[in-house]
Amino acid sequence: MAEKSKMKFPNRSLVEALTLRGRLVLRLLRDPRVPWYLKLLPLGAMVYLIAPDLLPLNPLDDSMIVGLGFYLFVELCPREVVDEHMKALNRVVPGTWREESESDPLPPPKG
Repeated sequence: MAEKSKMKFPNRSLVEALTLRGRLVLRLLRDPRVPWYLKLLPLGAMVYLIAPDLLPLNPLDDSMIVGLGFYLFVELCPREVVDEHMKALNRVVPGTWREESESDPLPPPKG
């Protein structure tokens, strides 16, 4: 049996990892290769977040339901689709950073 690769988030802060997971879920929701019935997991979790009176639980349980919905959605999506979107989200644009200075103004706009 082939071993399923674990999705790894690089050394990031909690906020960055959650933002990356949220962006991944949004990209997967828009991808037509993901079955429609899997898309019900994060949508149902978000509906529960908006209308938590459906199941009266405490706020900690609410966040766990949303997190579990997102986690299961990503884990059940086709691995190659998830890997493709993770690579796109982690892509780094090559270049160097430089500070703007008075001696090096921006070129005038062409027009």
